[in-house]
Amino acid sequence: MFYFLIIAYKVLKRKKQRLNLIISGFFISLSIGFILNMVYFAINDIVAILILNFLTNFFIFFGAVFLLIVNLIILESTLIYSVKRQNRYIFFYGIMLFTGMLIFVLLGEIFDNPSGPPFLGVQINNGVPIWGLIFFSYVVSIMTIFTLIPINYTNFKIYSQFETKALKRKWFYYLIGFLGLTLVFYLFCIYNLLDPHNYANIRSIISILSVSLIIWGYMMYYGIGIKLKSE
Repeated sequence: MFYFLIIAYKVLKRKKQRLNLIISGFFISLSIGFILNMVYFAINDIVAILILNFLTNFFIFFGAVFLLIVNLIILESTLIYSVKRQNRYIFFYGIMLFTGMLIFVLLGEIFDNPSGPPFLGVQINNGVPIWGLIFFSYVVSIMTIFTLIPINYTNFKIYSQFETKALKRKWFYYLIGFLGLTLVFYLFCIYNLLDPHNYANIRSIISILSVSLIIWGYMMYYGIGIKLKSE
């Protein structure tokens, strides 16, 4: 949490231009998710845990849209890729993610068997949120189709367009960092899908691997934390 907040601060401190503001949005969104995650682990109320876990998931997966916007600005320039287009896509992705997640959580509360594993929504089992298969599939599909695939595609496209070795080297670090971050995102989803009573060892391994988020985050900051394109 603090690590990503520090990165966001360092980016914003450099200069509050559009590109830097959007880059910081990614790190801030993840930090909010981590903060909420810490809060609900400290409480026992099931409803509060369900709400805070929902918001945790939303902010963690919402942040990726800012990276896509950064790539589109680099490819098209701030004049061609307007603020209106930017905000429209951020709003569209946010609504699809939030609304879909909310619908399946509510359906899960109505139709899922409380005494068995969830299928539609999210179930709180001894204070631990467990995702249903439908909720898992929706989150992974939305994140993959609307952020991760476009980001990775534009990452390689930008890399191929850079002509100087310095920019290619910087962007290569960012590219590898994001690929590592993509892996952590998917591991996070699998972690929430698994019942801790039946898959405790696998969840522990995923938890350890998730620490690599710090490494991938640093590589991304090192690669894109500089001003790549002037406003």
